[in-house]
Amino acid sequence: MEQIFANIIVDATTLNKSFIFKVSDELKGKIKRGDKVVFPFGRGNNDKEGFVLELLTLDELKEKKFYKEDRYFKSKDAIDNLKSIKGLAKGKIAASDILLKIAIFICKEYAAPISLCVNAVLPVKKEIRKNTRQRDVIDNYVVADHAIDNDYNAILNDEQREIVDNIISEHKKNEFDEHLIYGVTGSGKTEVYIKVVEEVLREGKKAIIMIPEIALTHQTVIRLKQKFDKNIAIIHSRMSKGEKYIQYKKCEDNEVDILVGPRSALFAPFENLGVVVIDEVDDMAYKSDTTPRYDTLTVARYRCSEEKATLITLSATPSIKIYHEAKESGRIHLHRLSKRASGDMPKAILVDMREEYKNGNKTIFSKTLVDRIKERLDNKEQIMLYMNRRGYDTIFTCKNCGETYKCPHCDVALVSHNDGKMKCHYCGYEIKEPLACPNCHSTDIEKYGMGTEKLEEQCMDLFPDAKILRMDRDTTLRKDSHDKIVEKFRKGEADILIGTQMIIKGHDFPRVTLVAIMRADLTLYVEDYKSSEETFSMITQCVGRSGRKIAGESIIQAYDVDSDTLKLAAKQDFDAFYNMELASRKRLYYPPFSTILSITLASELKNVLDKESIGIKKLIDTKNKVDAIVLGPTSANPEKVKDAYFKKIIIKCKNKIEAKQFRKLVINYIEYVDKKNLIKAIFDIE
Repeated sequence: MEQIFANIIVDATTLNKSFIFKVSDELKGKIKRGDKVVFPFGRGNNDKEGFVLELLTLDELKEKKFYKEDRYFKSKDAIDNLKSIKGLAKGKIAASDILLKIAIFICKEYAAPISLCVNAVLPVKKEIRKNTRQRDVIDNYVVADHAIDNDYNAILNDEQREIVDNIISEHKKNEFDEHLIYGVTGSGKTEVYIKVVEEVLREGKKAIIMIPEIALTHQTVIRLKQKFDKNIAIIHSRMSKGEKYIQYKKCEDNEVDILVGPRSALFAPFENLGVVVIDEVDDMAYKSDTTPRYDTLTVARYRCSEEKATLITLSATPSIKIYHEAKESGRIHLHRLSKRASGDMPKAILVDMREEYKNGNKTIFSKTLVDRIKERLDNKEQIMLYMNRRGYDTIFTCKNCGETYKCPHCDVALVSHNDGKMKCHYCGYEIKEPLACPNCHSTDIEKYGMGTEKLEEQCMDLFPDAKILRMDRDTTLRKDSHDKIVEKFRKGEADILIGTQMIIKGHDFPRVTLVAIMRADLTLYVEDYKSSEETFSMITQCVGRSGRKIAGESIIQAYDVDSDTLKLAAKQDFDAFYNMELASRKRLYYPPFSTILSITLASELKNVLDKESIGIKKLIDTKNKVDAIVLGPTSANPEKVKDAYFKKIIIKCKNKIEAKQFRKLVINYIEYVDKKNLIKAIFDIE
């Protein structure tokens, strides 16, 4: 019987290579590509688990590049001395062929260890014994008269129908096609993709629908249940392992046709994928912030191209890069929804907080905002207040010695909370709020800054009869807390909803007629070339929550009211902002006119980091034969997080090929000089 070999990825390691094992005669036919297996590993022959990347005959093995280059295989006894697989790993989930392909793509595209990539594409890692008493989470989403006011059997308007017809026409060609639907807030983008999904399901194909925030799960699932009943699965990080397993198996066993969730939903074990929808495609949540640091849109493009599926992205504020690509590449179909499906866009009022201060108002509530809130409360309408900082006071400073209370593990100020504790929002460190300065023992402490907790308290003082809800990370720690807050507000059990970024995108609250941005210019001047874009997007999305069913307006409070970004956002003029920002980026050589490689270097030893960051910069300068612009190394902001120090090097390249070459150069350098693994490098290409 012919000898079979398995090329295996060792699980739970950062080794970016695979290993060859024999497959015994007893296991032939029982092991397939993607299975998780057990094998002896290393000098101690300890049992390890890993995934079968491929099965090979001896002739196929000898044709592999690694066989020809690896010194091990130069020995005449190499094949005979290979170890054998012991068997299948018990109770572990196998990686399907398409998921394994995606893992390999992520590994190559983002230079990440292959085992971490395989684990990333498996939202569920092992089988869970089903508890007969455990309800299907989909049953928690009850469609009722009050739930959503949209009727998904309604006739689409002309703009919507034209887009649906175009997408379906392209889809029927059975080739990969990509569509960007840019539409003003409330223009009916959701209705468009639901109609497309309905058509795709009629063909017997599957659909993945991605949302950026867990907070949007409730609204999205309710809408889909209205149309598709229980033909839906959900997956997100707040679910238990058992709940995730049930939802995953429903997809794997073809019990449902639709999976809804954040970026991990892209790895649904569907075999006949027809369409992938990425709602609010510009949201930063679609970019993984842990290794592998993949971009969901890039990976979605790969999966859809492999399966000849349709990719639909939607946004009221597409990124400059995505919108430019759609307009100029000819590869992406660009569709526009220029008006709201019902009603008019809300009026936006820009309030100068400098004038408020000059007039003696030192609170965060402008007189205009207070008057508008009172009007809404009298009319039994709802209000949303946005503040992108949680906590109470954000800065504590001793007036005697100037000491600022900082986290000992991070280079950031501690934030006070209503529970009497000061907390670090980076590492979780917390202490009891001190009564005196720990440096000089003075009790003359100044507290300033504003977070959502303090905003809530001031709101209660100003409007004592109003019912107020707060939605931020601190109020959504418990399971299902997002859904409960959203549902309470939707039912009218509160008059005012205060929150961070999780309240501003995608929500459709029919009774909301006033939305206020408490400090619209906070994000305008951060150290990021996309700060204007992100500020414009935030304001546009906030304004868009108002006036969905009843005429509404928005209050935009800022100190820099002369900013063109704020003025255009108040007008909801995306085209003018796009043209202004595009000209600025062309002048400064930022994407989409360049490709940026951002290198973040980290070490717990500051002297090592300083030395090696300079060494890396010198190497880059030496090898820079393509006139790339190299900036840094500079200290990151913050410089220290979780006892590690950070530095950044930015390289502006002509294209992604150049960026990847520089990335490979730095990876090789660190592997050569850093034998003790004292330096960690994080790469981001955009």
